[in-house]
Amino acid sequence: MATAEQQQIEHVHLPVRGLTLHVAQAGKGELGTVIWYSWRHQMLAVAAAGYRAVAPDWRGYGLSDQPPEPEAAAYDDLIEDLLAILDALAVPKAFLVGKDFGAMPAYDFALRHPNRTCGVMCLGIPLGTAGLSFDTLPEGFYILRWAQPGRAEADFGKYDVKRVVRTIYILFSRSEIPIAKENQEIMDLADLSTPLPEWFSEEDLDVYSSLYENSGFRYPLQMPYRSLHQRKPIGDAKFQVPVFIVMGEKDYVFKFPGIESAMKDGTMEKHAPNIKITYIPEGGHFVQEQFPDYVNELLLGFLKDHPVLGTVVFLHGFPEIWYSWRHQMLAVAAAGYRAVAPDWRGYGLSDQPPEPEAAEYDDLVEDLLAILDALAVPKAFLVGKDFGAMPAYSFALCHPNRTCGVMCLGIPFGVNSSSLNTLPEGFYILRWAQPGRAGADFGKYDIRRVVRTIYILFSRNEIPIAKEDQEIMDLADLSTPLPEWFSEEDLDVYSSLYEKSGFRYPLQMPYRSMHQNKPIGDAKFQVPVFVVMGEKDYVFNIPGIESVMKDGSMEKHAPDLKITYIPEGSHFVQEQFPEFVNELLLSFLKDHPMAV
Repeated sequence: MATAEQQQIEHVHLPVRGLTLHVAQAGKGELGTVIWYSWRHQMLAVAAAGYRAVAPDWRGYGLSDQPPEPEAAAYDDLIEDLLAILDALAVPKAFLVGKDFGAMPAYDFALRHPNRTCGVMCLGIPLGTAGLSFDTLPEGFYILRWAQPGRAEADFGKYDVKRVVRTIYILFSRSEIPIAKENQEIMDLADLSTPLPEWFSEEDLDVYSSLYENSGFRYPLQMPYRSLHQRKPIGDAKFQVPVFIVMGEKDYVFKFPGIESAMKDGTMEKHAPNIKITYIPEGGHFVQEQFPDYVNELLLGFLKDHPVLGTVVFLHGFPEIWYSWRHQMLAVAAAGYRAVAPDWRGYGLSDQPPEPEAAEYDDLVEDLLAILDALAVPKAFLVGKDFGAMPAYSFALCHPNRTCGVMCLGIPFGVNSSSLNTLPEGFYILRWAQPGRAGADFGKYDIRRVVRTIYILFSRNEIPIAKEDQEIMDLADLSTPLPEWFSEEDLDVYSSLYEKSGFRYPLQMPYRSMHQNKPIGDAKFQVPVFVVMGEKDYVFNIPGIESVMKDGSMEKHAPDLKITYIPEGSHFVQEQFPEFVNELLLSFLKDHPMAV
């Protein structure tokens, strides 16, 4: 393999179901994750396009461990190993690209684990071939010969490993099915005078030979040739993911009984509603090595046609909880995304920190990172609201490789917090920053009344400011109606969750800890940023907010910035105008497809 290729492909060894399996990988992108060396051309192509490419050696192959009992090989090992590899690499969902017998576990994995599969592309093997009969072929057919214990071992044993690999590559590159006569073995069908295919170099042969020197042929003959009969027929199963089959018209497999008919009689479409089939006129069995550029083009086209939509993480503010994102979660989930809305620590159904008064702003950013790791989410869109916007911005600046984009409601970035000091001492943020003041104020009422009052006050256009002889809770009474878009049932949900959490931590974070949020300085966002502001949001009237949104200063930090104003929008714009906010959000996601 060329030095440039060696430098671009990383090799790791993963503990998988009691064995150490070798995995080659390339690319750090998160567009998605797709015997390793045979995929060298495709790995580099998908990595260059922004994907993470992963190509394992199956157990017993290449640099992976041998199973303790090769003759006890079970077909399901392949599927279980694949699942374990994804888990070990923290890959929640992947595109599968299979070739030869590797296509079979790719199909079966997609049927068994559709929630872990983005799509399947297979070369040389159509789906629905389990139970395919070779009874019409002569006994010298290589699959029948190699299924006989000891027969291939004796045949291969007459030659060195390099000669065996060379012969197999020559035979499998032809259009004719490898069939030996009664007085021949399969290795007799080519000799050293037969040239290698022009697209397969001596250097390539050296790599394959060295890897089979390591593994030997004991397990590779067991799997597939003596184990694939364990594979169950497809039955009535249907693929829930897109399927793409590529067949070289000069691939000897195309001449197997039943293969061409399976490809062309429409039966595959019954199992795969979203199927595409492409034929390569001059393509042989190793089409991905024979025509790498064309196969790369087909593969990248398939990936592009089926983009990975990814994960959207919603970050609430105060007095909110996960429930404030209920409308947006359902909308993005219906569009094919994964919606995640945590309750911050100390809020809703999450645990209270052991020392609420020791709350630190950086806890929010670190918790968000830990949530992504715990959910095996490599990269996500962040949607923040109220104080939840601030850690969304900070996370995107600190962890751009884990962020697809940021959309925030009601809070722009880059606001000078000192501007709050120009407001009267009765300004709610200044009041609630005083230890004990809000606790005493809230303590005069039940939790439902407190949440009700805050929702009413924060839904208005005026900044909540109490007079010297008032507390914030005095600014509305029970005669004041709830906003028309906020029902008594909604209030029930919020109240029940604040009954659980109380207000001890929610007053500490944000009101007594957000000053720890460092100024943006010269930082620049490497991801798209979308800021949505309701023009009747009281926050819009806080000194410094309107100017930072309209004076161009945000554009200096976010080259890819979009700002949208909602004329009648209040502070809770995602609950007030859910359909419009959903439309804005889905458009933002669509305009910035995930880079999975």
